[in-house]
Amino acid sequence: MRLTARPDQAALAVIATFTVLRLVLAATLGLGVDEAYTLSAAHDLHLSYYDHPPLQYWIAHLFLPLLGDGRAARLPFIALFAASSWLLYRLTRQLFGAQAGLLAVVALNCSACFTFAFGDLVLPDGPLLLALLAAALVLARGLFPENESPSAYATWLHAGLWIGVGALCKYHVLLFAAGVLLFLLSVPSRRRLLAQPAPWLGALLAVAIAAPVIVWNVRHDWISIGFQAERGRPGGGLHAEFVAANVAGQAIWMLPWIFVPMAIAAWSALRAGRAAQRSWYCLCLALPTLVLFTLIPLWGRVGLPHWQMPGWLLLFPVFGDWAARFDPRRLRHWGYVYASLVVAIAAVIVAEAASGYGRILAPRAFARGDPTLDAFEWSQLPPALRSRGLLRPGEFVVTSNWIYAGRIAQSLHDTVPVVVFGSNQKEFGLRYDPQSFLGRDAIVVGPVDSMRGIENGLRAHFLSIEELAPLALGRSGMREIELRLLVAHDLRMPLPAPYWRAR
Repeated sequence: MRLTARPDQAALAVIATFTVLRLVLAATLGLGVDEAYTLSAAHDLHLSYYDHPPLQYWIAHLFLPLLGDGRAARLPFIALFAASSWLLYRLTRQLFGAQAGLLAVVALNCSACFTFAFGDLVLPDGPLLLALLAAALVLARGLFPENESPSAYATWLHAGLWIGVGALCKYHVLLFAAGVLLFLLSVPSRRRLLAQPAPWLGALLAVAIAAPVIVWNVRHDWISIGFQAERGRPGGGLHAEFVAANVAGQAIWMLPWIFVPMAIAAWSALRAGRAAQRSWYCLCLALPTLVLFTLIPLWGRVGLPHWQMPGWLLLFPVFGDWAARFDPRRLRHWGYVYASLVVAIAAVIVAEAASGYGRILAPRAFARGDPTLDAFEWSQLPPALRSRGLLRPGEFVVTSNWIYAGRIAQSLHDTVPVVVFGSNQKEFGLRYDPQSFLGRDAIVVGPVDSMRGIENGLRAHFLSIEELAPLALGRSGMREIELRLLVAHDLRMPLPAPYWRAR
C-alpha cells in the first residue's frame, strides 16, 4: 500500500497548509525579543553584525521600505521556510523516495521549533535552513545520481555557493562543512574525491562568498567570533545533569512525539553504519552539530536547545525513510493527530500571548513569570512617553540591556537613538558614535529590576538626573512590566561604547 499516489502534490499541499498557519501566527503573535533586536539593527546596513553574520539583517533591511519593522517583516522568512520544506522533500525523495519525502515534510512542519520559530520569525535560522538543505540536495544529486551524474565541478561549485550563503547566515555552517568532510573521509570509496580539485574549488567559492563576515570580523577584532565562542566556555566541573536538561529541552522544542521517533530513526541509521551510504550521509551532515551542542553543557553551561536544530533538520530524511516502512493507514492517522496538536498548541500560545488570559484565570500558575511575554511588543511605550512631554527633538534613550534596547527601538521604529548603559550591549554598542550625544538630554527607561543603581553610574556623565513616576506595560489592563523612568540632562562625558568604531 502507498501513502498517496501523488506525493509531490501532497507535499505541496502540506507546505501550503502550514504556510497559511504561519501567516496567521505572524499576523497575531507579537514580535519576539530577538526579532525586535534584529529589526532595530537592520536599519543599519553593514558587512556583518555583532552576534550573527548579516543575511537576516540584509533581508530585513531590503524589505524595510515595503514591509516596515513590524510583524509584516516576517513574510520573507515564511516564504524561505516554505522553500526549505520543498527542498527537504526533494532531498528525501532523492535519497529514499517520494513517500519518505512526504513523511519528512509532514514531520518537519509538525515540529514546534520549526513551525513556531524557524519557519515564522525574523531569525538567522530561516535562511540558514534553506542554504543547508540546498547544499545537501546538490551534493546528494552528485553523490547518489538517479540517472546521469552531474559533473563534479557543477556539483561542488553549486554546493560551495550554498555553503557560502549559509556562512552569511550563521556560524553553524562550519559544522555542516565538517559533516561533508566526515562523510568523504569515513566512506573509503568516497575518499578519492578529496584528491580532485572540484571539492576544493567549491570550498574556495564558499570562503569568497563569506568574505563580508571575515572582513567585518577582522575590522572589529573578531568580536562576533569571540561572542559565540564565549557561549561555549567551560563553566567549571562536569555536569551530566545539564546534558540531560539540554536533551529534554530539545525534545520539548521539537515536541516529544516528533523527537522520540526521530531519535529512534537516527539510532537505526547509526546501527546500519557506512554500508547504508544514504542514511550515513545524513548522519554525517547532522552529527557535528548535534554532538557539539549537546556536549557543551557537560562542562558547565546548560546551553540553548535550539542550537542543535540545524542538525536535526538533516535527519528528517532518515526519519522519512524509517517511517515509510509502517502501515500507511496508521501513518495517515498519526499525521492528522500531530497536525491537529500543532494547531491546538498554536491557538493556546496566540491566545495567551495576545491577552494574558492565563494570568487572569490562574495567576498561581504564572507566579514565576509568563514566557509568552517574550512576544509582547512595547507599542504602549511611545504614547506613554509622549503623554509626559518626552521624546522631544534631540533626546535619545538609554536603557540597561540589549533586550530592552531592541524592544524600545522597535516600538519607536528607529526614530530615536537607543543606547545601552551596561556591559551587555551587543549591536547597540556599535550603532552610534558616543560623541554625537554630547550636550543632549536622555530618557532613561527599563524594567525596574534591571535599573537598580543605574543613576549612580550615569551621574558621572550627565549634568543632572531627574526621576519621574514609573510606567507600566501589560495586556488586558494588567501591569505586567514595571518600568523605571528618569530624565538625564546635558550629557557632559560620552557614555561607554566598548565596541564602537567608525564603520
